[in-house]
Amino acid sequence: MSDVLNSISALPNQGSATVMGNNLLSFFSGLTPEDKRFVKDSMRWAEYRADLRHNRNSEPAAWFEYYSGVLWSVGWSLEQAPVIHVDKNFTGNALDVWARSLSQQLSREKVGLMKEAFHMLETHSDAIDVFRGGAREWSDFRFSPAQYNFNRELEIVISNVRLLDAKWPSTYLFWTIQHTGSELDIRSRRFLIRSAAINENRLQLAAAVLDMRTREIELARGA
Repeated sequence: MSDVLNSISALPNQGSATVMGNNLLSFFSGLTPEDKRFVKDSMRWAEYRADLRHNRNSEPAAWFEYYSGVLWSVGWSLEQAPVIHVDKNFTGNALDVWARSLSQQLSREKVGLMKEAFHMLETHSDAIDVFRGGAREWSDFRFSPAQYNFNRELEIVISNVRLLDAKWPSTYLFWTIQHTGSELDIRSRRFLIRSAAINENRLQLAAAVLDMRTREIELARGA
């Protein structure tokens, strides 16, 4: 069980970003600390349960489907089927591919906030080491913007990126691949939850993940 490290967050419009293992979360303004904790606990629990059932490297589709089902079990509704992009011979920037694949589902504001979180990640050596270490161990990483929509539902769009790169470049920006021969698998899905469901599931979920803390680092400019 790892220690938790916090610093002051800073994203445009008073948003914030957090690295949690090999997960990067960006939060729009308006989310309470309790909301953010519920999102983190939900993703941590889903990852843990999915790992017990499926091998994320050899069964990425089954793993993400089970991951989604665990989120449903703690109150999240599944919106539409996952958006999938698979490239067996990938070169380029995985974030650009992600943005194009979700162009019909994500606003420019959400894409911009998520990319800003990655830019902040690049400037934080502790955070990038935590994030990259987990990504290298599992050959995948996840990220999600989170905000309340016009219906006052908490909305997240989780993207699971599986990147098999035999060379695993030593640079921090490992999601930018400069050579061919890498396998890229991106699976993204939208989830919604209402405040009543959060309150109904919050305590039980917090108890379930109590002994599963991973290192968390809130990103800040110039930290």
